[in-house]
Amino acid sequence: MAQDDLPPRQKPVVDGIALPPGSDQTVGDLKNFEVREDDAWIVTYPKAGTTWTQEIMSCVMHDGNLEEVNKRHTVFRVPFLELGMPEPALKMKNMPPIHKIVAEMPSPRVIKSHLPGQLLPPQMWTKKPKIVYVMRNPKDLVVSFFYFKRMMNRSPQKQAETFGDFFELALEGKTMYGPWWEHYLYFWRKRHEPNILLLWFEDMKRDLRGIVEQISQFLGKSLSAETLDAITEHCTFANMKKNPMANPDTVFENPGGQDTGDRTSFMRKGKVGDWRSHFTVAQNEAMDALMKEKLHGTGLNFDF
Repeated sequence: MAQDDLPPRQKPVVDGIALPPGSDQTVGDLKNFEVREDDAWIVTYPKAGTTWTQEIMSCVMHDGNLEEVNKRHTVFRVPFLELGMPEPALKMKNMPPIHKIVAEMPSPRVIKSHLPGQLLPPQMWTKKPKIVYVMRNPKDLVVSFFYFKRMMNRSPQKQAETFGDFFELALEGKTMYGPWWEHYLYFWRKRHEPNILLLWFEDMKRDLRGIVEQISQFLGKSLSAETLDAITEHCTFANMKKNPMANPDTVFENPGGQDTGDRTSFMRKGKVGDWRSHFTVAQNEAMDALMKEKLHGTGLNFDF
């Protein structure tokens, strides 16, 4: 059977949260996943700046040794904990799921997850590893997520989906990983805990050098100004996009198999304010109303 003819895998739903195909068993196993105190976790809602931040964290945990960093691709240096196995791997004998591979990794580990807080391993809240959580303004988040979904799903139905269709799903909280506001608020309410660093995508765009230094200090690394400068240069969006060891495009085949107007890519634009090129007036008003309803009294605000 040709790759494009493979039947679509069903998305599991766990505790009302839609998850990637093949990840439901993983989430069940994570209840007993052994978290280590010296772990460093990058947790985000999809398309909030995950790949960008994980590369910074990996560089910092390698003490700025970029030669060593570039020996292995970011998807292996920072494994995606709940990732379902790709179709070819499902047919391989004795191929363990990602979380079991992570369990055997030497310390210190850098681990990535999009899971909402309530589905993360329970030991996250007793062992208290370092957690970097990144938020992005939800308007840009929805636009980026739309293009990502088109890239990841080759079906004619998904390719025919308009931004308006996806926007309505996002407005109802029916996108993968659940409502963005619930995901955000779980960690927003924990923002004062010493093992959690809450960052903003927009601040990364404004002052990447400052964010690199902030992450370094949070992870307990005392790096020289020269090393911080080198990590910053390595982790600019433009440099990461062209770096075969930092861009997931060089590992994963483009599932969409076509151009969607913006060349399908894990790292598409990385812009602040791209929503203005996609939202109608009515959509903007609807999102503003949703944010007012869901975030009222929380103190959480966004930079658009």
